[in-house]
Amino acid sequence: MRYRWLTAFPILYAAAFAAVAWALLGSDVLEPFVRGQLLLVRVLAIVGCFAAVSAFERGDHLRTAWLALAAATVLVLVRDLVRLGAPDATMADPLGLGLSALGVLSNVALLTGVWLLARAWRVAAIDLPGGRGGVAATAIVAAVLALAVAGPFAWRHLQSVLAGDGSALILLVSAVVDILALCLLAPLFLTAVGLRGGLFAWPWALITASMFSWLLYDAAAGIGSGVVAQGFPLPDVFRGLAENFLFAAGLAQRFAVNRVRRSAG
Repeated sequence: MRYRWLTAFPILYAAAFAAVAWALLGSDVLEPFVRGQLLLVRVLAIVGCFAAVSAFERGDHLRTAWLALAAATVLVLVRDLVRLGAPDATMADPLGLGLSALGVLSNVALLTGVWLLARAWRVAAIDLPGGRGGVAATAIVAAVLALAVAGPFAWRHLQSVLAGDGSALILLVSAVVDILALCLLAPLFLTAVGLRGGLFAWPWALITASMFSWLLYDAAAGIGSGVVAQGFPLPDVFRGLAENFLFAAGLAQRFAVNRVRRSAG
C-alpha cells in the first residue's frame, strides 16, 4: 500500500497544481504560485534522492547513482534561487552565463545518475525481458521519441552556434544531454519490468515515470503555453510530475532496502 501511495502522490499533486493554476489564470497571483511550486518540488526531489542515498553504504553503485541525481537537483535549485534575485540576467552577462552553466552541470549530473541506474541490471546480473533484441528495440523507440521531442531544440541551437552565437553553445549542450538522458528510458523501463513482482521494481518504475514526465515537459515547452489556455503553465505541470516521481522513487528505494535488511536480520 505504501508504494501505491508513492505512485499516486505525483499524479494527485499534478492534478491539484493544475486545478489551482487554472483557477488563477489571468491573476497576478499565478506567477508567484508557479514559482513557489517549482521550488517546492525541487526540494521534495532532493529529499527523495538523499533518502535513497542514506540506504546504501559508501562505494555502492546505487549510492553513487542517487548522489548524482541529488547533485543534479541541488544544482538546478541553486540556479532557480539565483534567478529569483536576478530575473533580468541574460546570456550576455557573466551571471547569465553562470546560470546556464549550472543548468548544464545539472543535466550532466542527471545523465550520470540515470546512466548508473540504467546499467544497474548489468551490475546485478538481471535478465531483462526480450533479451538483447528487446533491449535494442526499446532503445530505438526511446531514441526516436527523444529526438522527436528534444531534437528540434538541439538543431535550433546548433544553427545559432554555427551562425556565430557562442552563447547558444550552452543551450546546445543542454539539449543534447536531454536527448541522451531520455534515450536511457529503455533500460530503466526494462529493468522495472524485469523486477516486476518484487520490491525493487518500484524505484525503477518511478524513475522511468520521472524520465517520461521530462519527455512530456520538453514536448509541452515546445508546443507553447496556449494549447490548453493562454497563460496556463502546462510545462510546469509535467516538471512537477517529474520531480515528484523522483521524490517518490527515492523513498521507494529506501523503503525497499530497509525492508530487505529487516527480513535478513
